Amino acid sequence: MKIIALTSLLSLIQWVTHVSPDFPSGTIAETHLSTVREPAAADNRGIVFFSSDNGASWKNTSNGLPADAKIGLGAIAVGEGIVAIAVRNYGVYLFNEKLNRWKEIPMQVNIVAANPAALIFHKQAIYLGTQHAGVFSSKDNGKHWQHIDAGLVSQTIRRFVEIDNKLYAGTNAGLFSYNEHKKQWVQVYGNNTMQVNGITADGAHIWIGTNQGAFFTSKMRSDWQQGLAGHSLHNISTVGNTLYAMTYNELFASTDGGTSWKSVQQGMPHDFYTFNVVASQGTVFAGQWDGVYRKVEGQQRWERYGSGLPPRFALTNMKTYKGFLIVSGSEAVRK
Repeated sequence: MKIIALTSLLSLIQWVTHVSPDFPSGTIAETHLSTVREPAAADNRGIVFFSSDNGASWKNTSNGLPADAKIGLGAIAVGEGIVAIAVRNYGVYLFNEKLNRWKEIPMQVNIVAANPAALIFHKQAIYLGTQHAGVFSSKDNGKHWQHIDAGLVSQTIRRFVEIDNKLYAGTNAGLFSYNEHKKQWVQVYGNNTMQVNGITADGAHIWIGTNQGAFFTSKMRSDWQQGLAGHSLHNISTVGNTLYAMTYNELFASTDGGTSWKSVQQGMPHDFYTFNVVASQGTVFAGQWDGVYRKVEGQQRWERYGSGLPPRFALTNMKTYKGFLIVSGSEAVRK
């Protein structure tokens, strides 16, 4: 079992608000498009780390990424034999396992200026969500990009998920699904102020984590109901029969389909929220503001885990991939 980690600084602390920190503050001009692409550091001050022992130790694997690369939430995509990452200030990079190196794919300047964020592989194509210009897709690894924003109420894309072969996008105006025949987005649920920050499937149901709580519906029909009220969610995920709701100051879990919830923050920092929860080789991993935490089945408390990473990394994305676990953050540490 191998694990990949993309890391970030605790400077993200400015994002602990009830507005999801998927995107940085500042203007597009401030998120500059640098022409000098200095390679990332060669030791544990990099931005990408791999682990081949299920998180016990880590190795910096940042070759090919600029030293000033900035990575948003939902920015890692995995497909069959392929891993990619969206770098906000440069574009999309693919990882070459043989060369142990990231390689940038072609992208127009206007797409980069729109602040690339969410990324997913869906039906032999790359889908890239931006902060300012909706969704772009490419079927030839970036040689040609198509703008597909028809039907979107908001141009801000926060998360992509594929459920039952259908593509869903979380936006600043609710949940949307993509109609490939009509080449347009259809609003599934939400309103003009609903930030959909996480999407997951739990058996026969679809769940979304939003700034207005958690909501769910049957896959067979649209009957949306509130599943967790009184909390603003940063993300939501499913591990086995357990739902994890990542609120802005506490991690909650439900083992009865969302009927009841309990806090499972034990062992992690008080009032610090969890970015992602995933399972790997019988162990549950959580990406927190100060690193990686793990919990084995039956264990009540989380334990901080893994060596080789700089201290106090905010690990903001997690993905599993062919025996790999991928964890991501926002910036490389240089000191």
